[in-house]
This record gives sequence, C-alpha cells and structure tokens, in this order.
Amino acid sequence: MTWRLVGANDHEPGRSPHVHSSLTACCSAVQRLRTEAARASALVAMSPGTGTGTGSATAAAPTVGAWTWTWTWRLTLDEHCVAVAVRTLRRQRGCRHSLQLILSAVTEAQIASGVTCTRRLRGLRLPGTGDAPGLAVRGGGLP
Repeated sequence: MTWRLVGANDHEPGRSPHVHSSLTACCSAVQRLRTEAARASALVAMSPGTGTGTGSATAAAPTVGAWTWTWTWRLTLDEHCVAVAVRTLRRQRGCRHSLQLILSAVTEAQIASGVTCTRRLRGLRLPGTGDAPGLAVRGGGLP
C-alpha cells in the first residue's frame, strides 16, 4: 500500500516514499504527515536526469558531461523520509513551487475512503507470476 496526493486537476505533486505492509500502516503514515507537516524538514536538491545533455549548461537545467541535471524534493520527519516528489523538474523554481503545493495541501486534503488499484505507473515494477493480473507493485513489493 502507498499513498499519493492528487490535485483537483488529477496531477500528483507528492507521494509516499515507502510501500506499507497494510492499509492501517499507510493511513497512520498519512495521519502523521498531516499532523506534523509544520515541523517537517524539506530538502530541494539537484539530481542527475535520465536524458543526455549535449547543450551548454544553464541555470534552468545545468549539464555536466552526458547528464542533464534536474530538481527534486523530499520531506523528512525525525530523519525519516515521509514524502517525495513524483517527478523531477527542470527548474529549481518549479520544484520549490511543487513543494509548497504539497505543504499547503497536505493538512487540508480530503482522505479518500477505500483503496484504489492502479495499473502500471512510472517507478513500479511489472507484476510477477504470483501477483494479481493487471496490477503493479512499487519497488520490490511486499514480503
């Protein structure tokens, strides 16, 4: 189980960095983030992108060698990562805006009831022979 924050426009600005073993554990993680968001530490950092950079370096997307650098963010509470950006962004300004969106929305967002099964999303592995048909599992899956 993982949680994700979804905006009114169906864009996903942030999600859980972990796969939780149960719905109860996932809901507990959401509740902790909601109640303690004000004391969360934010980290905005450059990370290597997936494309190859052949142009010159710019402030928007500096290139070093063959890598194009992009921006991402994460939130931590008590040195544990509690939320991450869904995608990397080419500009630091856009990354900081994405972070502010989740910080302002996390305490006001409505919590959906029930569970939504999703098909393949970026960052998920394809199902194995023992998994339910049509589903994907984030990371390495549950034990």
